Amino acid sequence: MFNKLTNNHVKKLAKLHQKKFREKYKKTVVEGVRLIDQLNDYEIIFDELIILDTNGFNTSKYSAKQIFVASQDQMKKITVTKTPQNIVAAIDTIPIPVKQREFLLYLDGISDPGNMGTIFRTATAAGVSGIILSPDCCEIYNPKVIRASLGSVFYLPSETHDHNWLKSLQTTIVATTLEESINLFELEKPASLMLVIGSEAFGISKEILKIANQKVKIPILGNIESINAAVAAGIAIYHFIDK
Repeated sequence: MFNKLTNNHVKKLAKLHQKKFREKYKKTVVEGVRLIDQLNDYEIIFDELIILDTNGFNTSKYSAKQIFVASQDQMKKITVTKTPQNIVAAIDTIPIPVKQREFLLYLDGISDPGNMGTIFRTATAAGVSGIILSPDCCEIYNPKVIRASLGSVFYLPSETHDHNWLKSLQTTIVATTLEESINLFELEKPASLMLVIGSEAFGISKEILKIANQKVKIPILGNIESINAAVAAGIAIYHFIDK
């Protein structure tokens, strides 16, 4: 059964463009068929599904608590992309706790949404156990992060902890850094691994470097200062995944 979307409801959904309201309502909006289909493959239950009154989507394949029909003008207010999508979903933002610890990532100060989303997407593809975020990382429910991750922020377990939390772990901490490090490809995967990726601007904090069991670097053969953080994460992740 379809419900008509009221203007008051539209205003509430539009507020989710802002981080403070996403945190307040613990909800965010995702846009587009490709992304919503991927979330459906993850067996996500949508809190709300909103479709244009002019489209012919078969909504029966989606698990949604409520389905609304919106006008073109309403859809423009709900979405953030330049060209409004024909389908939108509202989803609860409840992180999945990390339970397996065989291969974890620690992201230290990753502030770029595109990099954050790409790292989540790559980690999901590679079968990483989960991602730990430092408190100064960007919000994972930012629409840009969600799009870059292809929705994997709703699938891959993640938690937020500061560097002191790392000290309590019974695992090998491997930090990617150019300082006093060995070639990444010379290091075999330990039985339990915490791979630390730092931001392009500031790298990994000194506190984490002090407690790292091993420091590694990706060889740079050309005349360039550094590698993009998401690319570096992808190279390191695929070096360590089980062959």
